Amino acid sequence: MIIAGEKLTEQELRNAIYTGPWLADAKRWFSKTGCPAYAIGEKYVNGSPIRQEFLERALEWITGGKDEVVEKYMAVHQHDADAQELWQHYQAVLDWVKRVFPNYRKEMKGLDWGKFYRDHGQRKDLNAATLEARIKELIDDDEVQSVKGIYEYLLTTNEKTLNLRTFDDRMKRKVYEQQSGVCPDCRKPFDISAMEADHIVPWHKGGKTVFENCQMRCLPCNRAQSGK
Repeated sequence: MIIAGEKLTEQELRNAIYTGPWLADAKRWFSKTGCPAYAIGEKYVNGSPIRQEFLERALEWITGGKDEVVEKYMAVHQHDADAQELWQHYQAVLDWVKRVFPNYRKEMKGLDWGKFYRDHGQRKDLNAATLEARIKELIDDDEVQSVKGIYEYLLTTNEKTLNLRTFDDRMKRKVYEQQSGVCPDCRKPFDISAMEADHIVPWHKGGKTVFENCQMRCLPCNRAQSGK
C-alpha cells in the first residue's frame, strides 16, 4: 500500500506506465506481502515487495541493466500473457546462489547476485565445499576488512572487493624517513606527497600490513608496478 504523499519509487512509476497482463502476473510473484519472491529471496534481496523493490531487482537481474534497459524489457513484454520468464530467471539466480554458497551469512544480503549469476552461472569449477573453506579463511584474515566483499572476490579474484587493510599515515612517515625519501625502484628522491605505500610481499602471497612489509614508492613506479 502506498501512503498518500509518499514519494513513488522508480519501479512504482514504471508500473503506472506499463500496465497489462504481464505486469499483473509479475505482481503476483513479486509485489505482495509474503509473495513467492519474498519467500525464497528475502535473505538475499534488500527492499520491500509492496514498494516494488523485489520486482525491480528481478528486472535488473534478467536485463543486466537499470532504468532504460528495465523499461525496454517491460515495454517489450507489456502484453505478454504472464511473467513466467522473469519468475523462472529469479528462481534460477537464487538456486545457483544457494548451491554455490549454501552456508548463508547475513553479508550475502543485497549483493549483486544477478550479475554474479550472469557472469559465473555456467562455470563448472565452483565447488561449494572449497569455496566455504576459503570463506572461513578470509573471515579469519585480519587483513580483510569487508566480509561482504568475499563473495565477489571468490568469483572474480578482484582484491579491491575485500577492502584490504592499508598502511596508516604514521607508518608511511616512518618508512619514508627510513628510506630517506628515495624510491626503491628508480632510486630518485621524492616528497612524501608524491609517494605511495606498497606491500613488499603482496597480500595474496601472505604479506601483512606491517612496518616490515611496507615500502614507499614514487607514484609512477608504484602505478606501473600495480598496473593502475
